[in-house]
Amino acid sequence: MPPAALNLLVFRDDRRRVSGLQLKSALIRQIQNLRRASSADQLINALLRAGELECGVSDAALTSVRASAVLTEHLANALINPESALDAGAMQAAIDAAVPGQIAISSPEGFAYYALHPLAFADVVEQLPLRSRSVGVIGIRSIGTTLSAVATAAARARGLCAERITVRPHGHPYNRYTELSTEQLHFVRKFTAVNAEFLIVDEGPGLSGSSFLSVAEALSLAGVKDDRITLVCGHQPDFASLRADGGSQRAHRFRWAAVPLEPRKPEEAEQFVGAGLWRGQLLSGAGAWPASWISSERLKYLTSNHSHRLLLKFIGLGHYGEKVFEREEQIAGAGFGLVPRRQAHGFASYDWIPGRPMSCADVNDGLTEDVLRRLAAYCAFRAETFPVELTGLEAQRQMADHNAQQMALDVPIRLQLERPVIADGRMQPHEWLCTSDGHLVKTDCGSHGDDHFFPGATDIAWDLAGAIVEWRMDDAQARFFLETYRRASGDDPSKRIEDFVTAYTIFRRAYCLMAANALQGTDEQARLERAAAYYQAGFSRRAYTRQDHSQEEEPKMAKGERPRCEITVAQTVIPESRVE
Repeated sequence: MPPAALNLLVFRDDRRRVSGLQLKSALIRQIQNLRRASSADQLINALLRAGELECGVSDAALTSVRASAVLTEHLANALINPESALDAGAMQAAIDAAVPGQIAISSPEGFAYYALHPLAFADVVEQLPLRSRSVGVIGIRSIGTTLSAVATAAARARGLCAERITVRPHGHPYNRYTELSTEQLHFVRKFTAVNAEFLIVDEGPGLSGSSFLSVAEALSLAGVKDDRITLVCGHQPDFASLRADGGSQRAHRFRWAAVPLEPRKPEEAEQFVGAGLWRGQLLSGAGAWPASWISSERLKYLTSNHSHRLLLKFIGLGHYGEKVFEREEQIAGAGFGLVPRRQAHGFASYDWIPGRPMSCADVNDGLTEDVLRRLAAYCAFRAETFPVELTGLEAQRQMADHNAQQMALDVPIRLQLERPVIADGRMQPHEWLCTSDGHLVKTDCGSHGDDHFFPGATDIAWDLAGAIVEWRMDDAQARFFLETYRRASGDDPSKRIEDFVTAYTIFRRAYCLMAANALQGTDEQARLERAAAYYQAGFSRRAYTRQDHSQEEEPKMAKGERPRCEITVAQTVIPESRVE
């Protein structure tokens, strides 16, 4: 079955319920920080929090939505016009407003993963040719709540009469529909009466484009002429590839305006090494490059100062980047990773350390006990340092079962939860840097376990399984690795590891097949298909048997199975120097 025919799950639904009061308290803390000193990064953090709260209040249809909306718009205006004063009254009104007990939120992918800056939407609106002095802005919840506030503020900065509402499309992701409420219809008719233009704002479109199209068609149904509707989006879509029913024909009815291609980034970010180009900086030939879904990679840059070179990577705007930064700080403090430094626009920087990524060649030459101890110690550290509250692994099990069915695999999976954590999620050899002085350092260790791909929060056995599969451990190596982890953590994974190896292998094959399909006609397609074939072959590998722990001496690999590659791995801190 060709990849295009498979209906695979690799993206997870991270929509979750949080306390409305806790979300409001976080916003209040951001507002208090603004009152003491205001910077662009602080404003963005407050704006993102305000947009989340407004979105939750809007979904709950509370009367306090207006106070929340005014605050979001006020913060957006302050971001666009730094000289404008903060409105204490607007902030206090939002603080006093009621909030739901529980709010359903999801991470805005553009802000969290893809370096989509809110001001990029202001750039579009500032340059957009408009034939009316009145503009009605419609944001598509969730991220469109924040983006619509920025678009409205930008329109007002042009001297236009601009107001906004937000809507929540419903239905299947490939066939969304939007129903306007009585109040929303009143908004549309008020602006239609003065021959206004309408801007629909969101970060997409995704694979289908159906959310954007459903809102535009709802406006048409309400009497707005198609030529008065502009869809302000995160990238220019390929109409022919939209998977909504009749997507191409429907999309051509309306005008589309995409944000600028050049992202906002720190001044030091000079040489682009994202989209897999980092491999050319570290590996001698393209034939040795590991496969990558290059369009889903985070933005990466190098500085041009070769005497003190830095890697700059987008880790997330506002609190989305903050939690990644804090994890990477802890990992670096324990001697496993590179020390991060905060940069502007959601980036962090890291010293460019001389060395090379580990590779399949290292694995084929053999794994030393030192390397296996290092991998085990890292997993034990994560299990202790990044625990989370989690009641079950139903989403991961459903993902594995669904993908196994699509791949015609009969592999029943029972995932047992013992040590819930924010996993690393990327245990491949090339994610480990062997430095010039013999240290083995984990790179890219703060974000993947909490991004929009599976697994999300899971059992540490996901990373243990990932290490076993990616480092191609044989039985003796796997037993040594798991026993070393058990001794370091007090957690015996032997009863649950086999199912996690299966689930991990299924996910990685699905990931590579979907990425290959998305990158058809490129050199990357062949790499991804080769990787998918490796995971397919992994289904016939042996099961991982439970190790007998009656012996308490230091574990050793069996005689004759000791690998040949020798690497020093002392734990030393490196010195500081998208669907709808």
